Amino acid sequence: MEKYFFDEIVPRKGTHCLKYDACKQRFGTDDVLPLWVADMDFRVAPAITQVAERIVKHGIYGYHHRTSRHYEAVIHWLLTHHRWKVEPHEIFFTPGVVPAISYLIQALTQPGDGVLIQSPVYYPFFSVIKQNQRNLLINQLVETNNYYTIDFDDFEKKVSQAKLFLLCSPHNPVSRVWTEEELRRMADICLKYNVLIIADEIHSDIVFGERRHTPLATLSEAIKNCTITCHSPSKTFNLAGLGLGYVIIHNPNLHKRFHDYYASLYGDGLNVFAYETMVAAYNESEDWYRTMLEYVYDNYLFLTEFISRELPFVRYTPLEGTYLVWLDFRALRLGDAELRKAVIEKARLALNDGPSFGPGGSGFQRINLACPRTVLAEALQRLKQLEY
Repeated sequence: MEKYFFDEIVPRKGTHCLKYDACKQRFGTDDVLPLWVADMDFRVAPAITQVAERIVKHGIYGYHHRTSRHYEAVIHWLLTHHRWKVEPHEIFFTPGVVPAISYLIQALTQPGDGVLIQSPVYYPFFSVIKQNQRNLLINQLVETNNYYTIDFDDFEKKVSQAKLFLLCSPHNPVSRVWTEEELRRMADICLKYNVLIIADEIHSDIVFGERRHTPLATLSEAIKNCTITCHSPSKTFNLAGLGLGYVIIHNPNLHKRFHDYYASLYGDGLNVFAYETMVAAYNESEDWYRTMLEYVYDNYLFLTEFISRELPFVRYTPLEGTYLVWLDFRALRLGDAELRKAVIEKARLALNDGPSFGPGGSGFQRINLACPRTVLAEALQRLKQLEY
């Protein structure tokens, strides 16, 4: 597949698209270029379109029969791309990763139990804990020259108060791909205090350079038995609107606890489009996937060169994983409300506001690189307005 496939500007406005059609509601105006929601402005792989068209042309959307081929697609992908061997019975299909996290919190903890996260972090982590009446614990990441590391002393202190650790790996929004050493150290501390780990690895297919994602559950038998992994093809293949995720649980006891709870919800009857597009993505879209990674990384290089040349007041975190870049506007010395207003009204951009990611987000905005380069170029040109 040629990279120019990703240069196409696909009109999304007026398609009930959250990224474009919710701008008036979220930002107070439609006159913004949206680079906020973490989905792609790229058409999906041709194999995915073909299977969706085949289902549409058939004209009947009755109950779907899940078979071994759906499990085998997941198993093959994880083994091929992450060297992780998973058995069919260890997989639970869910209507997305965030719903899965909520179900797991309900199944494996009690109201009032401590759940630990590492901020700044994907904002639904805060609400999924609070709305389930669990006690939110925060281990704030340490930022040094726009690179983030873990305060392990504070991490251990917070783990000692928790029943569950919710890990974001790779980390959204700071783009870290945790090293094996970092992962092992966090997991060993959790084992010390008998704390379960939910690893949200939805961005794990989107990793750049020499970095390699390590599935937490592959580190040791003990770590595997305290880890529940959440994954999905939605970020990798731009399928978020189809509502598909999956949970992987190796530990038989945790598996039974979640199985019994999830069965009571009747939540795994996903739609025919979700299952079949997943198979097409995992089995027939490798070329699209590889080219997409190259294109997004080229976008990142374009962004870094533009910032160096034209935006002296902006800094950024190095992109190790995800297609999201954490932009640092603290040099402007604006309050968060002022910065948000300036980005919307002066730059006419819709970005994700840093404070929504929790402690450590002040002065930052998150930008989505999964767009045609001409769109990114226009967004960066607009940022120049913030200097005046």
